Amino acid sequence: MKKKLKFNSAKARSELVELQGGKCCYCRKPFAETRPKQPTLEHKKPKMYGGTNERSNLAAACWQCNQRRGRQMNATKQRKEAKA
Repeated sequence: MKKKLKFNSAKARSELVELQGGKCCYCRKPFAETRPKQPTLEHKKPKMYGGTNERSNLAAACWQCNQRRGRQMNATKQRKEAKA
């Protein structure tokens, strides 16, 4: 049986920060200038919509941008559910 690899978010975040030149994927501010300075791991397609932890679905975002996008996605989901 194939062993499933455990997702390592710290490693993924570190690699993405390096690939993105140390900047947020949305506002492009260097993480050294954001509060808190620690980048977050962003799912381009949110997990609640079937997104995965595959590298192609991940980006590094500052905390503020990640929170703003999360609120927008939740509001969109609530509107869709209300229409159903």
